[in-house]
Amino acid sequence: MLLAALHCGPAHAQDSYPARPVRLVVPWPAGGGSDVVARIVAQPMGERLKQSIVVENRPGANGAIGSDVVARSPKDGYTLVWVTADTHAINPHVYPKLTYDPRRDFAAVGIARYFPYALVANPGFPASNIAEFTAQAKQRPGKVTFASWGIGGSSHVGMEMYMQLAGIQALHVPFQGAAPAIQAVVAGQVDSMVVPMSAAEGYVKAGKLKTLGLAAANRFAGAPDLKTMAEQGIPVNAGTWLGIMAPAGTPNEVLQTLNRALNATIETPQLRGTLLKINTEPSTMSVAQFKTFVDSEYDRWGKTIR
Repeated sequence: MLLAALHCGPAHAQDSYPARPVRLVVPWPAGGGSDVVARIVAQPMGERLKQSIVVENRPGANGAIGSDVVARSPKDGYTLVWVTADTHAINPHVYPKLTYDPRRDFAAVGIARYFPYALVANPGFPASNIAEFTAQAKQRPGKVTFASWGIGGSSHVGMEMYMQLAGIQALHVPFQGAAPAIQAVVAGQVDSMVVPMSAAEGYVKAGKLKTLGLAAANRFAGAPDLKTMAEQGIPVNAGTWLGIMAPAGTPNEVLQTLNRALNATIETPQLRGTLLKINTEPSTMSVAQFKTFVDSEYDRWGKTIR
């Protein structure tokens, strides 16, 4: 009887997951785009799991600090990380001494949404589409400027992707954060920026920025009239994504439980509507699909960075 009880103990503990609140580490500052979506998703997902999901911000080093915290956490499903293209597809190619390996140290849970990016410019910049922007950059090599929220971030690399494909040169002006970078473009101190649609929408509606093209593979449901850069001759896909991962070695049953709860949350009409209103594209994948997707993004962004 004692041997039987010992044998059944782990299975019972696993079946009861989660038995206590789950910590979701967001490796970005509170109030930013990633943090906002994490909090929108965490509450209803926790309700499905019948446990609270507590969001904890651990910003720094383009998301590397919070990611490293989770990579070193117990493999029990109670500490998760809110991952992005920056943390798991870009950082490994930018920082040679990164303390975690995105493919070895993490287990996929699922994707939550896709952030379409767009090339925006100050209203006074003499271009209204991608062809005209390209022409301006070719006429004045290295004189047209673009902002980003830091060297090696998805905004910076997205613009580098455009410059490689278009055969142009522009001057990079990095800032410490998306907000000051956007403000510099609004003020006319910098000409342009590749930026999430969600961050630019208010300025575009107010006439303080103009959108030249969507840096995504397909048109965005929240802005169906905006042409992609690919439709305008330059196939840039610089959008980022948000999802959840756990430490490598987390039991598959736990990963599947989390995946089902995440997907069911994302597929509710109310939450999909909320995400679309803030210019994010809701998305769902299985555990296996998300792993394959992140691996492909690792290769895609790495090619541009190299």
